Amino acid sequence: MREWIDAALKDGAVNLTDIAFADLSQTLALQSSDTLWSAAVLASAAVQNGDVCVELESIVKTTNSAGSDKVRDDLLRSGVVQRAESPVTLPLVLDDSDRLYLARYWQAERELAEMLLQLLNNTSSKDKQSDPQNTTPTIELLDQLFPQDPNTTGPDWQRVAAVVAARQRLCVITGGPGTGKTRTVARLLAVLQEQSSQGIRVALLAPTGKAAARLLESLRGEVSQLEQQGMSLELPDAASTLHRALGYQPGRIGFKHNAGFPLPFDLVLVDEASMVDLSLMHSLVSALDSNTRLILLGDRDQLASVEAGNVLGDIVGDATPARYSTEQRKVLSNTCAGFEAIDSDDKTGGMADAIVELQHSYRFDAKSGIGQFAAAVNAGDAESAIVIGEDSNFPDLLFINPDQTSLNHQLLEQTVPAALNVIVSESIEAALKTSLDYRVLCALYKGPRGVEQINRFIESRLVRLGHMQPNQLWYQGRPILITRNDPGTGLYNGDTGLIWPDVNGHLMAWFADVDNTVRAVSPGRLPTHQTCYAMTVHKTQGSEFTHVLLVLPDQQHTLLSRDLLYTGITRAKRVGEIYGSVEAVKVGCETKRVRASGLRGRLWG
Repeated sequence: MREWIDAALKDGAVNLTDIAFADLSQTLALQSSDTLWSAAVLASAAVQNGDVCVELESIVKTTNSAGSDKVRDDLLRSGVVQRAESPVTLPLVLDDSDRLYLARYWQAERELAEMLLQLLNNTSSKDKQSDPQNTTPTIELLDQLFPQDPNTTGPDWQRVAAVVAARQRLCVITGGPGTGKTRTVARLLAVLQEQSSQGIRVALLAPTGKAAARLLESLRGEVSQLEQQGMSLELPDAASTLHRALGYQPGRIGFKHNAGFPLPFDLVLVDEASMVDLSLMHSLVSALDSNTRLILLGDRDQLASVEAGNVLGDIVGDATPARYSTEQRKVLSNTCAGFEAIDSDDKTGGMADAIVELQHSYRFDAKSGIGQFAAAVNAGDAESAIVIGEDSNFPDLLFINPDQTSLNHQLLEQTVPAALNVIVSESIEAALKTSLDYRVLCALYKGPRGVEQINRFIESRLVRLGHMQPNQLWYQGRPILITRNDPGTGLYNGDTGLIWPDVNGHLMAWFADVDNTVRAVSPGRLPTHQTCYAMTVHKTQGSEFTHVLLVLPDQQHTLLSRDLLYTGITRAKRVGEIYGSVEAVKVGCETKRVRASGLRGRLWG
């Protein structure tokens, strides 16, 4: 049964940590077996690879076992696998749908689903009588914030989102780049502040420092527009990462804020929610006070979190406007013109009532190759995606064939000049701004088309051009990416900055803060970091660049998928280039990755 393990180790599907966990499970078992060992390896590896659990059928197929019944019986007789029930006392849990979990992930998934449904139903296990009455905004207030456009048909989905968010404690707003998520948030915050007689305490959160800074900056840009409409909007002085807001404690288990010591806010808004993994979302929702509203903002089509889970995707599920409950539809029909025209054969209600998808892109119009390519990718329409990429009528999107142009040539033509533009900037403020003009995005970290090799190539050219010395670690203009949270310096995983001299000529690491200022950190104090002329697509979620070069792996690589193509190309605001074969694009479009999880079933039934 263990013959598969060598190939799995070689492919990176499992690692030595997974094997160590399986060995420990065998040691603790009352009845050890190859079945238990293999299942434990796969359950641990599932989490390492982004899944929350592993399905029994997958265990049978991977290990060439006799069948599901025998595997199930062997696991339940082992003494280290329990059925899905509380309390959790064993290291592995097998649920009624034959999904095998590490115990803490099963518990986190179950509790998160329960808490989200409590939020949706405006109830709380802490105090069911303490929830405020949630009211529908007046037509006059909605018309002031979302004026009706007589030239458009169908509902204003931004207005729909404001109504949904005002009526309940849970609202999830999803939509692609340029669909107006920030504008929607600014106006729904204005609605909630207008409805409150005492004001509301708002927390603006995001998974990374960069995403938090962008959220606050974008909302501040909306304030002046609201003032012109006679509305006021009070924003917090700062936005924060989730880890910082929850009170990340290095060396300790858990966060400072939890069910016993909740966050002191009336409204918690989380941007880039697709990046939030199961454990972190569980920690956040656990730390909400009994009356706190939760608004999740994100793009469900983006890559899922680096860690285990696809929480935003599972929450959104198969939501459509046609699945709203009768009550929700009645309210929206009375407040949002055009809503009644939507087909409503299937009135599901439940979690569907919390979901609003913004559907009109203000960034990518009908002439945009990026927008049309992204839509084709999400639809799994490889033929259309390839036609768009090869059509010269879409100058904002370009395919670069590796058979005709080497990657090194492309880097010399564009990436090196972009790096030089940063180096010759007149100030650190200008350099940080210029660094967002261009970025190489890769599916892989290692290998010929990976981040590591591209970064080395760029630095070798800078050495030749005399801008740095061989093997020089710190040099002016070096872009850096933080890869570990460090509350001591206020730097968190995903933050990006530049090495630049201070007024005394000493090289420092500079980062943009949420108030449009910059701050310096001594290079010796930096947490774990890396050079980032090139970054993995995963690391760029929550970021935007004027010009993007997306480097795809060989067409047979397992990382090629719709969400990778979509996330990578939509990081570009003006120009997106894809370096890879047509076959790689085709494989990516046709490959839809689904992470193993039970959260969607718990929320949607």
